[in-house]
Amino acid sequence: MEPTPHPLTLTVEQAAKVLGIGRSTAYELVHTGAIPSLRLGRRIVVPTATLAASLGVLPCEAETVQVVQRPPAATPNRPTSGSHRDDRENPGRLF
Repeated sequence: MEPTPHPLTLTVEQAAKVLGIGRSTAYELVHTGAIPSLRLGRRIVVPTATLAASLGVLPCEAETVQVVQRPPAATPNRPTSGSHRDDRENPGRLF
């Protein structure tokens, strides 16, 4: 079986990015049925073909939609003991 040029399903978060809406709004729209979805075990997925059809996007146009997954942001090594020594040494640093 050959891989498809685009994913058959998206996560709710990916669908939110494609639609330009927030994650909470996307989950609310999934709950109300405004965004078509399937439950696969504990996961909720949005079929790309059904989403494209509900938006009135032609199949050839839907193939050009790309979801860009960014790698998780690197987190600085912080002590896990609850010490906030870094904050005292760098008082101007907010996060």
